[in-house]
Amino acid sequence: MRRLLTLLIACVLLLASAACGGGGGGGGEASGDIDMGQEIKGLSVNGDFGQEPKVKVDPAVKVDKAETQVISAGKGNPVVASKKVMFNIYLAKGADGSKLYSSTDQGTPTQVRMNENEFFPAIIKSLVGKPQGSRVAIAATVKDIWGEAGAPQLKLKTTDTVLFVIDILSVEPKEVVDAPEGKQVTPPSDAPVVKESGGKVTGFDWSKAPKQAPKKLEVIPLVEGDGPAAKAGRLVTFNYYGAVWGQDKAFDSSYQRGQPEPFGVGVNGLIKAWDQVIPGLKRGSRVLIVAPPDQAYGSTARPGIPANSTLTFVVDVLGVDG
Repeated sequence: MRRLLTLLIACVLLLASAACGGGGGGGGEASGDIDMGQEIKGLSVNGDFGQEPKVKVDPAVKVDKAETQVISAGKGNPVVASKKVMFNIYLAKGADGSKLYSSTDQGTPTQVRMNENEFFPAIIKSLVGKPQGSRVAIAATVKDIWGEAGAPQLKLKTTDTVLFVIDILSVEPKEVVDAPEGKQVTPPSDAPVVKESGGKVTGFDWSKAPKQAPKKLEVIPLVEGDGPAAKAGRLVTFNYYGAVWGQDKAFDSSYQRGQPEPFGVGVNGLIKAWDQVIPGLKRGSRVLIVAPPDQAYGSTARPGIPANSTLTFVVDVLGVDG
């Protein structure tokens, strides 16, 4: 649901991959004991997990190469290279601990795959293997993170130290089913009929549906899964097909791309309808969601979506974290 997801990563973090320096990302999953790293001398991090940390330095933190310290270890599944992770990220100066950026100020966590062409290799290396629920501190030079080009917008030298505090809120679901599985549910006779071909949703049959779109949010179960339930604040892996009410052509479809997508739910990154409906659905479920404008994009037009449109989705819940 790429156009339905709001990925709020500050411009300071959205640099071209060519500018990202540092070591390569690790691979595989953590096994056995967690690597807690080493104490970053002079750094103090306090505050509750999931909230903006309180960072102090005394004396100034100065490193020649990247250092990692697990402030508190979680108990969830580990971060895996190439998989998506959702986290809060806090960036500060090593010299005095002053804040440069915090994702909590944006109102939604960062969601990104642990790929070197999408995120900083030095940070990936520090996060891979760390379990969900962990708070991780990283001290690195500007060059470690941004390479020789540095980060001139921060007004720092390439040899200056920067500090990251990252709360790993959720990791891409480990157990993902291929298709809906569970109890089939008969929908109302006037509901749009889901069309499929080769196990993929290809559109809707509107012949029995009313011409006028519903005015309120409608949730129509089609398959009741029996796996673990999706939770707000966690990543959930979906297949989905979305179309404007009465139209057969999708404005977005993971089926057409041939790949399910993990998204954070309940974190202000999706439309209201999804954030309201998805938490509580069990893995294996399929649901039809009819979202009126006030539960979707309202008066804002989007590519393939006119202003004030009612949107219709088929959503398959294939994997849940936690």
